[in-house]
Amino acid sequence: MIAILVAMAAGSCSADQKEQPMRPETTTDERPGHGRDEATDPAEPIKELVADADLIVTGSVIDVEPSINATNAQTFDPQTATIEVESTLKGDVEPGKLAITKPESPYFLAEASDAPSDRKARSGGIFVLRDTGDTPTLLGHVGVHDHEFAPQWFDRVLAGLPAKLPPPTNDQLSEWVARSDVIVFAAATGDAGRVEMRTPRLDWAEAGTLEPIEVLKGDLAGLIEVARGPQPSLPGGTWAFPVQKERTGVFFLDMSSEPPTVINTAAPWDVFAHQVRQLLRG
Repeated sequence: MIAILVAMAAGSCSADQKEQPMRPETTTDERPGHGRDEATDPAEPIKELVADADLIVTGSVIDVEPSINATNAQTFDPQTATIEVESTLKGDVEPGKLAITKPESPYFLAEASDAPSDRKARSGGIFVLRDTGDTPTLLGHVGVHDHEFAPQWFDRVLAGLPAKLPPPTNDQLSEWVARSDVIVFAAATGDAGRVEMRTPRLDWAEAGTLEPIEVLKGDLAGLIEVARGPQPSLPGGTWAFPVQKERTGVFFLDMSSEPPTVINTAAPWDVFAHQVRQLLRG
């Protein structure tokens, strides 16, 4: 998941704006609805799921029986479904229709064309399956992974790496501090017209806009369109700009290009403003 970010100045970052309550910093570890999503078990390691699965595919639900309406139930009855397979990450199955079974579980399947907003509903993403001799059966506490970082996490584990990219080291941060003209803690939003990867709950764009929250180095007038600089080639990619919702982080900008370039080679949301302030103080 590799991206180039773009954004452009509009408005200004006034003293009044700086005095407003700051947005909380977000990180790659955060899960949407954390603490409220009973269908997600953070303690279930992707590494174990990958090892135990016979088949892992990406796709979406196109038919399901029986249909289930969102309720306050703790568990949901078994379902059978047909999914449209887009790609195979593990195992041997061609793109196209695949019949699967969901056992009793804390989540339910729903057709992608009419998916409810309930976080217990799963309509697409990464399907982790075990061969049970009849139809493949979804495996694990939640068998359909639609978390916004799931594609990156599974790609890395399948390549024999830890699921999550490590945060930047102090040496990396020091290099970025020296190279950058502007450092800003900002809220980033991707450009819907520049989407490079889609997940069921969030699209990622190669371009976006930064809304300054706190300028840590240099000067920045206001909203700015930026482009992401070259990234290392890694399984799952590095980072991109979220389209449907903003994400805060620290962005290191080279202002010599048009548009300005973000030189981060690790996720901006894995950098915290206090780390940069310490480096700037020497």
